[in-house]
Amino acid sequence: MSKHQRRMVVKVGSSSLTDAMGRLSEQKMDRLVGQIVDMQQDGRWQAVLVSSGAIAAGLGQLGWQRAHISMPEKQAAAAVGQTVLMETYERLFGRRGRSVAQLLLTRSDVEDRKRFIHIRNTVGALLRHGIVPIINENDTVAVDEIRFGDNDALAGLTALVSEADRLVLLTDIDGLYTANPRMNPDATLISEVAAITESIEALAGGPGSSVGTGGMRTKIEAAKVAVQAGVEVVIANGEVPDVLVRIANDERVGTWFRPSPERMGMRKMWLMHAPKPDGSITIDEGAAQALLQSSSSLLLPGIVDVVGDFHEGGVVTLITRDGQIVGKGIANYSARDLVELVNRRKAGETLYNVHEVVHRNDMVLVEEAAR
Repeated sequence: MSKHQRRMVVKVGSSSLTDAMGRLSEQKMDRLVGQIVDMQQDGRWQAVLVSSGAIAAGLGQLGWQRAHISMPEKQAAAAVGQTVLMETYERLFGRRGRSVAQLLLTRSDVEDRKRFIHIRNTVGALLRHGIVPIINENDTVAVDEIRFGDNDALAGLTALVSEADRLVLLTDIDGLYTANPRMNPDATLISEVAAITESIEALAGGPGSSVGTGGMRTKIEAAKVAVQAGVEVVIANGEVPDVLVRIANDERVGTWFRPSPERMGMRKMWLMHAPKPDGSITIDEGAAQALLQSSSSLLLPGIVDVVGDFHEGGVVTLITRDGQIVGKGIANYSARDLVELVNRRKAGETLYNVHEVVHRNDMVLVEEAAR
């Protein structure tokens, strides 16, 4: 990547790609593609597109109604629709001299550190060659255990994996308001958010459109992930004329979220947000203070309890006796071995050559994320 080029992840939801009947709208897609190409013309920006729409495209192709189909039928619709979606993108970008690439991901792809790095390297290679990566959740195989839940969450993690400078979440509302603008005529648009506080989170409502699954709440959650990694975030209305070009030119359209001034390292960002914990380790007050105040590693004497059936190298949550989450880390012992060591120590045995249970370099604390 040229030092003058920056990376923008653009997430577009189903509601921004479909018509009033919930069918894929080529007109809307063409408008989106045109903007993505236009914003790259002067060479300042590279673009990664996170696109919903596979299930909607499949339903339209098959003539099925969303309200009357089972989960396997939704996944079948996604299998049909993803082909339609990508064929349409390929044709629309191709008219403008651009090539595209498809990446279908599940949460397990980004939870695994090696796969996370492979995805990052692939995205980087595509961008260097002028190819637009188009990313979607792999709905045909994703079940609850490996789902992102919605493409807002996927977009937040894509901002990490692509090492983006800006994340743009396009929706059918102008941005974050002081109240629900559909219900309160006095609601006003918040043009800039310096920090995502509890009061900002409280402004986010539930699911919005009948087509997409992500409401403002999921967008705020995605923004939290991105700003912690030093990524600027914009929530804007996809129907605003030339919205992406204007955002690329730093015009204040929608709601802008300032990135954290203390950018957390990529490895720690991955650890904080990508993998689901395999278990938990309860620590005593002394250990908690050592972690929080002295940047120490977690040692065996500070462990009170072990929950779960994790292996060596598994991701664990670190919690206090009263249930407060201190952070997450990568365990150097399996749960079985750790329980045995804890029990032997409680029985009074002196243990030698026991290294750190969680090394400081393999740990991220909640306080770090908050800062």
